[in-house]
Amino acid sequence: MTTDMRERTAAPRRKAATRRDLATLARQGCREAGAAFYLIADTAPGGASGALRILVSNWSFDTIEDVGLSAIARLVESPISTSPGAAPCAWHPLALAALLAQDDVARLCQHDHQEMFLLKLPAGKGRFIGLFSAMTAGSVDAARLARTQMALCHMLSGLENEKAASGELLSERERECLSWVSQGKTADEVSQILNVSSNTVNSYVAHAIHKLSAKNRAMAIATAIRRGII
Repeated sequence: MTTDMRERTAAPRRKAATRRDLATLARQGCREAGAAFYLIADTAPGGASGALRILVSNWSFDTIEDVGLSAIARLVESPISTSPGAAPCAWHPLALAALLAQDDVARLCQHDHQEMFLLKLPAGKGRFIGLFSAMTAGSVDAARLARTQMALCHMLSGLENEKAASGELLSERERECLSWVSQGKTADEVSQILNVSSNTVNSYVAHAIHKLSAKNRAMAIATAIRRGII
């Protein structure tokens, strides 16, 4: 078989997923299952406990700041998450009190997280967790949420493949800072989310701009999204 023929008959390369695709799928899953909020985090080993890498989320900045990354990390790292193929289990404030401090649970309730589902999202070598929550207990269709869980696993596999193909161009912190900036956060807001100084945030973003050979933040964000880095 000639080279030209092999190229014509080869299977088309799967389009790598981006964080924007992931957010779109998570939003769609919320609508179909009756959930209000989603948060998908990377639980890859190597980071310190309490250090959380959020990939996509529709939690407000106020919620993340008020509840705190350490409390969210304890939820993500807890053993109560449901594996694909099993019926998602609903967790209510009283049950979550076994994992979190009473004040943390109260803050979640104040921000309308009245029922929560923690879903394992294995994807190749990657390990992710999805948190889906509702403003009213009993409003989530667990069967539909289970289908969303499988779809997210499939998409995250593409995201993980693209991450490997990118050669880890940006460091984890550089990706995090650029991702938050792409969502409209200021350096001061990102500094509070990541618990670092605003100067440090600006430094990470500057490094990302340089590594992506971009002229400014907007170009760096566009390049990172196009490559599936954020």
